[in-house]
Amino acid sequence: SLQMRLLMLAVCLWATASAENLYAVEGTVVYPRGDSSLPANTRILLNYGKYVGFPREDGSFAVNGVAPGSYIVQVENVDYVFEPVRVDITASGKMRTRKIVTMQPGAVQQLPYPLKMVARESTKYFRKREEWRVTDVLFSPMVLMIALPLGIMLILPKLTANDPELQKEMENMQLPKMDMPDMSDMMANFFGPKSTGTKKITGGKTGTGGGQKKK
Repeated sequence: SLQMRLLMLAVCLWATASAENLYAVEGTVVYPRGDSSLPANTRILLNYGKYVGFPREDGSFAVNGVAPGSYIVQVENVDYVFEPVRVDITASGKMRTRKIVTMQPGAVQQLPYPLKMVARESTKYFRKREEWRVTDVLFSPMVLMIALPLGIMLILPKLTANDPELQKEMENMQLPKMDMPDMSDMMANFFGPKSTGTKKITGGKTGTGGGQKKK
């Protein structure tokens, strides 16, 4: 019937108009040298999976059927990290790409189109074990607590010896003096032979009622 034909014509016109308003986001994924098998586990995501595309063997990709709007383009890969970019598609199909700057949201850094997604670094799933360094021991709290007082004890007498006025002020302060033991005497007492004590032996027994009787 005539109504059915008009309805079919309207549907075809609407589908044609809708298809004209859909565009393709194109670009290239740049992998590290020597990793030719990476396209198999790589996906191109627009707005965190609203549109999904896959790269070809040469790294090029095209995400088709994208409506006008603003999109975050990401490269999902398990081995490498890629920086996301923003793509703005106008109603006329003009593409505007810019870098996403998280620290300065208002900053605009234009990027060329088609996109060029370069691997920034390899994905680190485990934290690298810290290596042992001598500075870690020297600057540890226990070493500083021992080294600083010793350094003051060694340097302060030399400073006061060169300055008589400062030496008099230190004496007037009446600081308690700590007698440091002589290390040679300590080592001699520690490793030297120990003196054995003598026991006093008392002979005989004292009677309670008088002297002992002779037989």
